[in-house]
Amino acid sequence: MKKPITRHDGRDARFYEVEGQMLPSVTTILSALAKPALIAWSANVERAACVEAAADLFADWSAAIVPPQMPRAAYVATLAARIGPTKASQKQLTAAGDIGSATHKMIEWSLRQQLFADAGPEPVIPDQSLWGYMAWQDFARSVSLKPLLTERTVYSLTHGYAGTLDLLARVNGVVTTIELKTSKAIYPEAFLQACAYKVAMEEMGYAPQAALIVRLPKLLTDPAFEVVTVPPVAELFATFVALKAVWTWNYANEQAYRARTKTVKVA
Repeated sequence: MKKPITRHDGRDARFYEVEGQMLPSVTTILSALAKPALIAWSANVERAACVEAAADLFADWSAAIVPPQMPRAAYVATLAARIGPTKASQKQLTAAGDIGSATHKMIEWSLRQQLFADAGPEPVIPDQSLWGYMAWQDFARSVSLKPLLTERTVYSLTHGYAGTLDLLARVNGVVTTIELKTSKAIYPEAFLQACAYKVAMEEMGYAPQAALIVRLPKLLTDPAFEVVTVPPVAELFATFVALKAVWTWNYANEQAYRARTKTVKVA
């Protein structure tokens, strides 16, 4: 009897334990991709937050009839306290992630009901997430969607990775893997993720004929869903395998470095 698959979330990586092997998750592997646009966005958001905090501090300080003299060190310490330890970009990403997670939970609950599986109580979600769920319903109706599997752990022992597939369904009668994204756009790494899941499904004995990415809105100003077909495995999978090699090399070096520095500190 096979052991159940277990997930291990670490500080730097997520692994799935499958048949005695620790397989890195697909999203962990994709973290090796450079994202210059995200770096620039984060820097701009943080800069704006610092400027705003500095302006507010100056306004509060100068509101006194006779503003007291504030030493530089006191000003810097007060400003740092107002900004706080959490980066502004991380706050925005967390808020956006909460909206997407709630949309995803609602979709999963609905799909599990259709599959006559234990769905639990209906999730209570915010309006922004409900908007995304309504867009999902529009998509599902437009393609006569018939769910087959949802939130299924998939893996490839041949290539050494695992992950959680959002959905396997019949889309206009065609067996299709579907990845759900709640974001402003569908980014390139999403295609690699979907491709990796399709390969894993095939290795596990399923036979998906197609793969789709469905983007759902987070904002009321973006009401429509977006559907993109994932290119053939032959066009994408070699890139994913190469990226996994890069991630494996980098992860091994990081672990070796931490082991060395830990030994030095203990000594």
